[in-house]
Amino acid sequence: MSIDQNRRLGIGIIGAGIMGRSHAAALKSDRRARLVGVASLPLASAEDLAKLYGADFFCADYRELLDRPDVDMVTIATPDHLHREICAAAAVAGKHFMVEKPLTTSLAEADALIAAVELSGVKAMTCFNHRWIPAYARAFQEIQAGSIGRPVLAYTRKNDRIFVPTEMLSWASGTTPAWFLACHDIDLVTWFMAATATEVYATAVWGVLRQRGIETPDAIQAQVRFDGGRVATFEACWIYPNTYPSMTDSFIEIVGETGMMHLKRDSEQLELATASTFEYPRTATGSMIHGEQRGAVADALQHMVSCVLEDRAPLVTLASSRHVTAILDALHRSLASGNPEKVA
Repeated sequence: MSIDQNRRLGIGIIGAGIMGRSHAAALKSDRRARLVGVASLPLASAEDLAKLYGADFFCADYRELLDRPDVDMVTIATPDHLHREICAAAAVAGKHFMVEKPLTTSLAEADALIAAVELSGVKAMTCFNHRWIPAYARAFQEIQAGSIGRPVLAYTRKNDRIFVPTEMLSWASGTTPAWFLACHDIDLVTWFMAATATEVYATAVWGVLRQRGIETPDAIQAQVRFDGGRVATFEACWIYPNTYPSMTDSFIEIVGETGMMHLKRDSEQLELATASTFEYPRTATGSMIHGEQRGAVADALQHMVSCVLEDRAPLVTLASSRHVTAILDALHRSLASGNPEKVA
């Protein structure tokens, strides 16, 4: 779809939850783009977000947003299992899109979606925003420069407070900590290693959330074999006590043949003690700085705007996002079978 370079890129937001609000705040800080409208359920959520950021249009049915000729691109920030349908509709409508991670929660859906995008010619990217966190971007550069030799081993954990599946997400039973959390780390490790996963063996812990009526694992660990004899372990848990000082405990270790690196996101340089709490506020993915939204989410969205305006390929390719989904597909098949499963 051709874009008039003399006007601001018209963008619609589908989903007015936490990430939809983050996308809207990021758009306000990008003078090349404007928020046209918001689609979300319930309608009141769409109305509130649209009015907060100066958009006149809001609707409950995302197809109404896709029908608008002044919408060039949409961001999709809905629950994981709804991504495929909405992304495919955006592609058919000729709208460029950025979708929150993961691309889809089904490998067959990922393949069908990629085919639809290729047929339409729109630009599309999964918002694996961690690639824009400065420490991770620097790690990639160091690996590319050969600073630690060929990466051969990785360990990651991304563990959340129990607040996330019990209070933050109303749809936690429709996902798992691997889909929701480990997908970020799987994307980073495959990016760092420039490797193809071949096999996954995964195990899970159940009980705490099930007792609360939430049918999803408490924690998952998975060992992934990559080509060239490389191995990575991914841990995702979301039953940390709410007293833990950070919403997310995030750590990555990469071991190379001649060196290693640790990527620690604990306090993110800020520790905050009040009369009632002690916490590590998250700053890397999103922070309001002098009245403007900054951080990895805003950087990823602004990158996508640049790709549309300048007609260039996004950093996060659909092929790499498909590979993340393929690893997660094998991971969940392994949980079901109790055996190692091949990555398709």
